Amino acid sequence: MRIRVAGLTINIEEGKHPLSTASLPCHYKFLCPPETEDNSPTLKLRFADLPTLLPGSLSALRCRNEIWELWQDQAGNHYFTQPTQSPQRWVQINPDFTEGLIYGDFSSLAGRPFYPLEYLDIVLVSNWLALRGELILHAAGIAWQNQAFVFLGNSGAGKSTLAADLAAATDAVILGEDQIIVRQIDGRFVAFGTPWHQDPSRCDPQGVELSKLFFLDRAAEQTITPLSGFDAAVRIMATAFVPYYFPARVQTIMDKLAQLPEQTRAFVLSYQRGSDILQVIRRA
Repeated sequence: MRIRVAGLTINIEEGKHPLSTASLPCHYKFLCPPETEDNSPTLKLRFADLPTLLPGSLSALRCRNEIWELWQDQAGNHYFTQPTQSPQRWVQINPDFTEGLIYGDFSSLAGRPFYPLEYLDIVLVSNWLALRGELILHAAGIAWQNQAFVFLGNSGAGKSTLAADLAAATDAVILGEDQIIVRQIDGRFVAFGTPWHQDPSRCDPQGVELSKLFFLDRAAEQTITPLSGFDAAVRIMATAFVPYYFPARVQTIMDKLAQLPEQTRAFVLSYQRGSDILQVIRRA
């Protein structure tokens, strides 16, 4: 099974266990046919011969929250897990994210197809991106006329509503309504859609050159205010999946964000739903 997100390919060994993304409504759009040519950065995962992780393998807990954990061993390998998931699995990734192993006792599934990275691939990809100074943003985004417009803000700011309204009024494609990946490719920043959504009509795997960023503010009257590059970077860091548990990677991200104003303009946007917001965005 091969899944490509933002130009990064995860290749999961088939044959030992039956694989399927049927439980995830949007992932099928990101699947790659086996015969597809693939020159993208690739993470190759296979199932470990041992069903469980060996005791004592882990030496450092890097992050733990109510959903997932990230550990490392003395060689710098990453170990991702979701303790409450049944059956629990561990995904070991080498330091440069080129290969890894999946540990788990999957006998309780009785041969039913499953996706071994369920609830973990977003964490895995965010850490893989961080090695490159790139980010998953808590944002909505659209692709329209070969440009990507990305809308950032706290929960309830209206990101997904604005993206849906613009798509309904134009031929824009929604890249994602809750997460957007931003990468720098050949010196240009590109916004990519992501699969971690519930509505397949509100995500798309394509990548489009990033044109403008809009930070939504629902508390003000309809206004649009330009932001400096520094202010935009600070706001991006506040709304992104940032691995603060790896300080060197945070610095790499900040160094790359410093280049963003050379290509992309950023604004604070307040608007009333039903207004001609498309014209405001186009003219910004």
